[in-house]
Amino acid sequence: MNLFLTRIFQNNTNYSAKTNQKQNYSYMYNLKNTGKDTFVKSTSQTFKGSGSKTKAGDVLKELDNITCPYSGVKMISFDKMNKIEHRLDFCRNLSEGIDVLDKHKQSMQKLEKNIYGKLKDYQRIHPNSTANDYLQSIKPECLAKLRIEEFKVLDNIDKLSNKMTPEQALEIRRITTNARKQILDDKTDQVFKRKDLLTDLAIITKENNNSKLADEIWNTANKLPKSATNFDAFVVKYANRSQKEIMARLLRPSVASIEHITPKSINPDHTLANFMLTSRDWNSDRGNTPLPEYIKSHPNIPKYCQRYANDIIKAIKKDKLKNSDWYPYLLKEKLYNESDGIINVSLKEYSKPESEAFKNAPEEFVEKYNNLKELNKSIPQKDM
Repeated sequence: MNLFLTRIFQNNTNYSAKTNQKQNYSYMYNLKNTGKDTFVKSTSQTFKGSGSKTKAGDVLKELDNITCPYSGVKMISFDKMNKIEHRLDFCRNLSEGIDVLDKHKQSMQKLEKNIYGKLKDYQRIHPNSTANDYLQSIKPECLAKLRIEEFKVLDNIDKLSNKMTPEQALEIRRITTNARKQILDDKTDQVFKRKDLLTDLAIITKENNNSKLADEIWNTANKLPKSATNFDAFVVKYANRSQKEIMARLLRPSVASIEHITPKSINPDHTLANFMLTSRDWNSDRGNTPLPEYIKSHPNIPKYCQRYANDIIKAIKKDKLKNSDWYPYLLKEKLYNESDGIINVSLKEYSKPESEAFKNAPEEFVEKYNNLKELNKSIPQKDM
């Protein structure tokens, strides 16, 4: 049953939450999500992220210990991360750093949790050592393995280039050959940059008539190891960093950020009706990828979205999400719509009836909610 019949249809303008035609997102539009792995020391040694600058997202950004709907980890608020980094400033060795981080293990992503476990093992034998002592000790082996993996990817790109015109294939070989030279030389001023390679490949392949081949080259190139997901790449990148930087990096990917459920490049809706919290690195990883496509690569997202909704409900019950009682209801419809029926969040743990939740909601959110409900009637629920 539609909510507040007298309110809903007074100004029933068309709500463009989702168009019937799907946009075609080629690899070209994901360039900004390729990461910036340069494997050289950064000048930045402290956490700089501040999340969304949109005031509408402030009410969410204050929340802590909320499940990330993409990765399933418990996220850390920006303010809490700043406090953790402040404590890390005073840690003289690995043992003291582990004491600070140990209570936040549940917030570490898969790679970071693996590295943390190895740091703890090393600390048991070398209690007065530092985090970079450990990374330095294994860097030579990790560097060799990393270079081998990079070369494998470059070889596969060359094989795919054989299907292109001779001119394009030659240009591809020029790019990959230059990349190999940078990898082997490892000069400070000519360090191999994963993103530069991807950008160069995109420029060459964008004119290719065979979009399937262009996407195949992109997907292959995107398998280049990066420090966000690859152990060896992480070690090589952070071995020369300070202990504080290394330890803080284990939590930074899980800092909560504002995610546009419908990407802002598709529909620039900068209101709480289109927002949810996601961990920083996963927010960046999804980029403009349509949610159904993203779920194909990460099939646990529907399960994690349910946990996210449950955590939001708990926050509302504790009065930590003020003036947003309507948010779980709109979140449910928004995720169902954006995922084409794949994500169907249950609100059985929410005791607040629909009419009460929307009692003081802005008119625009009541309208969006009812339009979404109407749109979703034509979207069948899909089994995962």
